Amino acid sequence: MKRDNRLRGHKGGALRLNLDLKSEIPIYVQLKGQLRYAIQSGLLEPGSQLSTMRELAVELGIDANTVARVYRELEDEGLIERQQGRGTFVRREMMPPVEPFDRAQAEAVLSSAADLLKGMNLTGAEVADLLRDFADRLEKE
Repeated sequence: MKRDNRLRGHKGGALRLNLDLKSEIPIYVQLKGQLRYAIQSGLLEPGSQLSTMRELAVELGIDANTVARVYRELEDEGLIERQQGRGTFVRREMMPPVEPFDRAQAEAVLSSAADLLKGMNLTGAEVADLLRDFADRLEKE
């Protein structure tokens, strides 16, 4: 089951978040990755206010503790900041990443995605083709 919802704070109004609740990739990893991408790519502008943890959890149909974990980790990475009584905001000035890029973790996520695609009756060659097409689109962004 996929959840397709919007997060306020996006410069075009609301950012669309897509979570696959049946995926082998944990929900918090999917959510954190999408939010990190939105922040680092500028889809969520510096200083913009994010949905509250409770609002986002209800919108996505997930546990509020999952959203709290994602927000806490993004705050630890210097991407967002919580302001007591005001809400959660995209940091105006990004802090350098706390953890270096973890290639093994990234490859594990890709491996899980490839396994899911093979489970949809795609061959290894078809999965590789899809990944190449996806990589080409990413390079053009």
